[in-house]
Amino acid sequence: MQRRDINSVINEAGINRLGDVLGIVERSVNEGNRLILTVGSRLSYNDIISRLFIGSYVLVIDSTTNSEVMLKVSKIENIPNPPPSIGGLDSTYVKVFGDFVITRTGNNGTYRYSSLLIIPASGSLLLYPNDETIRDFFGLRGNLPIGKAMINGFSVPVAIDSKALDKGMLIIGQPGCGKSLLTKGIIKELYAISDYRNIVIIDRTGEYTKYLVERGLNVSLLLPLDLMRLGRSINIDELRRYVIDKLRALGFRSKVKVKMSLSKDDGVEFNVYFPKREFGSISVFPSSIRFRWFIERAINYLDPEVKYIVTTLMMENDKSLNTAQNFMNALRNPELLNLLNKSSINKAMDLTYLLRNSGYFDAVINVGGENIDISIYSPMRLLRNKLVIFDIHELPEYLLNVYEVVLVEDIIRWLMGLRNGKVIIVVDNAEGLMGSSDLLSTLINNVRIGRIYGVSFIIATRTFSRKLYREFGNVVFMRMSNSPLRINCNETTNLLNNEFILLSPWLNIDCIKGSIA
Repeated sequence: MQRRDINSVINEAGINRLGDVLGIVERSVNEGNRLILTVGSRLSYNDIISRLFIGSYVLVIDSTTNSEVMLKVSKIENIPNPPPSIGGLDSTYVKVFGDFVITRTGNNGTYRYSSLLIIPASGSLLLYPNDETIRDFFGLRGNLPIGKAMINGFSVPVAIDSKALDKGMLIIGQPGCGKSLLTKGIIKELYAISDYRNIVIIDRTGEYTKYLVERGLNVSLLLPLDLMRLGRSINIDELRRYVIDKLRALGFRSKVKVKMSLSKDDGVEFNVYFPKREFGSISVFPSSIRFRWFIERAINYLDPEVKYIVTTLMMENDKSLNTAQNFMNALRNPELLNLLNKSSINKAMDLTYLLRNSGYFDAVINVGGENIDISIYSPMRLLRNKLVIFDIHELPEYLLNVYEVVLVEDIIRWLMGLRNGKVIIVVDNAEGLMGSSDLLSTLINNVRIGRIYGVSFIIATRTFSRKLYREFGNVVFMRMSNSPLRINCNETTNLLNNEFILLSPWLNIDCIKGSIA
């Protein structure tokens, strides 16, 4: 084959827009998606290896097939005395070992990406791609900024297309590594994207509301309150003070302007405005948990004996499930002993005392001498707003995990029939659900059902679950004591706080290390 001058090839094809030409491929061999390239170059060996370090990316341009193949360098060897069959105009010869990443084929100015490896022909060019080319190949030009990554010596912005979240995102890392910070940053960016009808956050930490409001976002906040610990109904002024105290506990210290609306169907809503113009606003919906709603949905997670009692009372005395007190009264009925053993009844009674004494169930407020049950509040009203936070961080541990799962399950049910716009559900600190196979299975089932109806999940956890991992098309590993998976990335054990490894088969990414923006 008659070899043309490299410069003429570059000028003719406009290759220089993609990066720096390192040399010409004299021979290529495929070993199971690993290409071994023999390359002739006018650069010195030291210049070549200063760029082609292990983990760097190279681009092979094959003009005969109009294809560009991206490789990840795994090894490079010098060839001091190349055989005559590959002798050419160039003075330096190296053997480059590269793992296949992706192929791009051009057609009339448009490109198609595929996982099909095209073996480059002799005479193809080997390029050191520039940062713009790297962003194109990995799909990092999206509308959702995540951070920055050092790739091939370039500081490359990592921004993915929000469509990638249709496959969900799982964030895994130790406490304090930056999982919540990354999640908050993603939520802030999603808020500006019109495609999303709802962004729903299940907040187990109590830190999301302040962070997002202070960055100008308008938040609807569902706040479960332990009002029934008082043993009486409270009036509307007491409720107002109670809500303001809760906002102070969330970190809001400045004076606020509060407006209230009230209805029997929708409960109470406090609209909170801040004097600082850059702040957003909060619509606070103080709420109580309806005992019947909870016990009917939590039945699969109860002790089998308690589950049997609840099922029996559903058939024998349906009204006994209306409130915790009604349920306790039904358990004291002597006739129940004819159907059930005393040990089972005692277990059910102990659970009901625990739930009732938490104060979070069946609360009422007194308005003008009339008691209004705020546990009848419909969450559908809350979901009319774009950014919704269910702040459950103050719930007791024995209630928290089950409540979170049944809440997510109900949110999915509410959203199934709406179908007009995408929804993101964020579950942070999800490790609380990993200790129970039943809770984890329900969460995974909700992820699968939600995907059918346009609901995607962002889940952050410090505990790895292989079952959960398999459900996501995008995974972010952050600082961990050890890597739970063997992934094609040598840097997973070296992560510092706020650093991450992004894996996204959907975006053709098997290992990109970056830091949070």
